[in-house]
Amino acid sequence: MSSIVKQLEQTLKTDFPGLNVTATEQVLADVRKPTLLIRRKSLDVFPDAPISHRNVGILLTLISPHLDLDAAADQLDTLALPLLDWLDPRYLHEPAQLVGYGNRLAYDIPATITAQKES
Repeated sequence: MSSIVKQLEQTLKTDFPGLNVTATEQVLADVRKPTLLIRRKSLDVFPDAPISHRNVGILLTLISPHLDLDAAADQLDTLALPLLDWLDPRYLHEPAQLVGYGNRLAYDIPATITAQKES
């Protein structure tokens, strides 16, 4: 699962150079620029996936550095739409939910990647 998350991290860094993309389970203490946090959520086999594949659940958290919540919400709306458009043809995902991240605003986007099992 680690390599799947790292591959996604590298792809998102390339496709969204304006975001600080990081895959970690650590809480980010200092967010100075728009950040996309990738965290592991689940690992499972579903009946509709081939036996050679696993469904890897991830949580994408898009965090605004703004402490002004109105400015943060405006920024997140601008950033979330292209990210959702990018996700649509690639992965199953749930709607983006506005959440708090410490004293900042963020969108949580749960997604599922169907990937070949690692040997």
